[in-house]
Amino acid sequence: MTNKMKRSALAYLLILGVLLTLGGTGCKNPKKPLTPIPAAKASPTTPPPRGAIGGGNVEGLGPGAQGIDTAITPNTTGIPAAGLENFEDRQADREAFRDFTIYFDFDRSSIRANETSKLQSIADHLKQNPNDDLAIEGHCDERGTSEYNRSLGERRAQSAREFLVNQGVSAARIRTISYGEDKPAVIGTDEAAYAKNRRCEFLKLLPKTN
Repeated sequence: MTNKMKRSALAYLLILGVLLTLGGTGCKNPKKPLTPIPAAKASPTTPPPRGAIGGGNVEGLGPGAQGIDTAITPNTTGIPAAGLENFEDRQADREAFRDFTIYFDFDRSSIRANETSKLQSIADHLKQNPNDDLAIEGHCDERGTSEYNRSLGERRAQSAREFLVNQGVSAARIRTISYGEDKPAVIGTDEAAYAKNRRCEFLKLLPKTN
């Protein structure tokens, strides 16, 4: 074999070796590190501020909960009388105005014309009993986000408050609080249940005792 042929054969073998080396390298497929899935954001554990005169959003207990609300300051002077509960620093009578609960259209906070007579009766009572004050709870059905429903519940409570003020009740005597969707009156996912949950409830705040 001539030197020229030997050099050609050697060059061929070198080229073939390079190609095999590159081919072997290309077959390697090292695993890429997995991108970690972001952890879910924890829901806030601090409740919104307590409802106060003129407004405020406070989440209440879950559906079907009974007893004193989480937004209500416990009575440090003893257990309330039967039928009463504590609202901040006052004894509250929920039964006094239970028949005067008002209801709202879906996603609305305006007072229905057929509900104004209930509010008028509450206004008359408050004007005749100047030592009684009022707490208004705003509620919603479960549709919409929790934040939106707390805001909507507050707007409903404020609409009721505005009506009473226009009837001559002092604004300083009325407190509002929103529970949003957290305290349904009826458990259900049909319109009949939703209609009962879009509401304002009224608590008579009894005179303070020294």
